[in-house]
Amino acid sequence: MKIIAFWLCLAVPVSAAPLRVVSLDMCADQYVLALLPKDRIAGLSLRARHQDAYFRDRVGDLPLRRATLETLLAVKPDAVVRTWGGDAKLLKGLEARGIKIIQINDVNNFSQAADEVKSVAQSLGVPQVGLRETARMSAALTAIGTPAKPRRVLYYTPSGFSAGRSTWVGQLIAATGNELVAGQDFFYYLSPETFLSARADVYALGFYADAYAMRRAPGRHPLVRERINKAPHVTIPSPMLACSAWYAAFDLPKLAERLR
Repeated sequence: MKIIAFWLCLAVPVSAAPLRVVSLDMCADQYVLALLPKDRIAGLSLRARHQDAYFRDRVGDLPLRRATLETLLAVKPDAVVRTWGGDAKLLKGLEARGIKIIQINDVNNFSQAADEVKSVAQSLGVPQVGLRETARMSAALTAIGTPAKPRRVLYYTPSGFSAGRSTWVGQLIAATGNELVAGQDFFYYLSPETFLSARADVYALGFYADAYAMRRAPGRHPLVRERINKAPHVTIPSPMLACSAWYAAFDLPKLAERLR
């Protein structure tokens, strides 16, 4: 009987130990903060508390780490999570020492966003949390409803750039049921003259709360500011724009209501 029990124990797969991770950039921070308990987070990026970080209120006393080989090796994580943080030399050094790299891919729409958060959750060993987050995303998108009268929305940033339908911004506006006014499919420059000639029902402003971006920018042009101030306009919360991810859907019902 002891021999049988011994072989049965060998046949049962042993669950992998929970990964202890560090995230290397602000967008990766959001995944880590949403998916993992604090005792599994060995560190976040230096921008974890930035105003553009959606889950900055969850940071608390978690340590912020520089993305250097010396710093990360001292922490001894099992894995690092990244979107763009860390250069090739750093990643190669981490992999050479057996540290897993969990790469987060860019997403352009909410279908891809759902797949990505489920994939990252799977890599972190918490697949059920990923399913929970995608369910929350789906519920938020469903709550938006269809506007009785879709509005023509023009997106504009202090730097003078606008966005087309194939961008993440385009997907946000489309999800609200409104029509994006765009001259191109992707991001493109919109001079003050072109901006003033465009016709829109409402202006959706991106990063206008950024005082640094507003120091010397086309968006400060007095005629541009006058047009915006006199017309219906909303400011899209910067965390919805800074990283394209599933959680942007959570604030879409409120944005849709403001656009109406």
